[in-house]
Amino acid sequence: MVHSAYDSFQLVNNSPTKIDAIESYGATLLLACSDGSLKIYVPESSAGEIRPPTSDFHLQASELKKEPYVLERTINGFSKKPMLAMEVLKSRELLLSLSESIAFHRCPNLEMLAVITKAKGANAYSWDERRGFLCFARQKRVCIFRHDGGRGFVEVKEFGVPDTVKSISWCGENICIGIRREYMILNATNGALSEVFPSGRIAPPLVVSLTSGELLLGKVI
Repeated sequence: MVHSAYDSFQLVNNSPTKIDAIESYGATLLLACSDGSLKIYVPESSAGEIRPPTSDFHLQASELKKEPYVLERTINGFSKKPMLAMEVLKSRELLLSLSESIAFHRCPNLEMLAVITKAKGANAYSWDERRGFLCFARQKRVCIFRHDGGRGFVEVKEFGVPDTVKSISWCGENICIGIRREYMILNATNGALSEVFPSGRIAPPLVVSLTSGELLLGKVI
């Protein structure tokens, strides 16, 4: 007997532009496209409804709906360069996006809140929801910032690492990074590095953070 672990359902059909990154908050779907625009899709059944104010963010539908989605609006020029990733920080009602730099927009209206200029050229990041800490990798540097609870972010630490970081994730109060063909733990207090294990000779190191707080590390034998 074959077990199907996931169900699939098509929400958006024939997007006019290539999609670089995708995220959702509540039942709303956010598509970052290759032309620098951010397209906002909503369930067809709720199209035209008045969106709740920011203070009611958590009262919105908590998940995507299994029905066709329609384009509600487009924000042109949302990013100057291709979007590498974006993530909704639910407890803070923010959208974090990684493109030319790392930017934060207020949900659900998506007004610009802050840009971390030091993250220009960053290629990977990880957000600690519990503590409000952000770490990101830029060339051979790992930087740590903390959300001050308002509109700003405060730099906490910056460390040098042996090579370009290919993947990164918080591991408790320390940071797990993938460099070259191996995984290492970076002590977020003093910058000390300790080896974990190699990722294999073919695949690059991939660190994935799970909702349980555990990490999934890829390895090709």
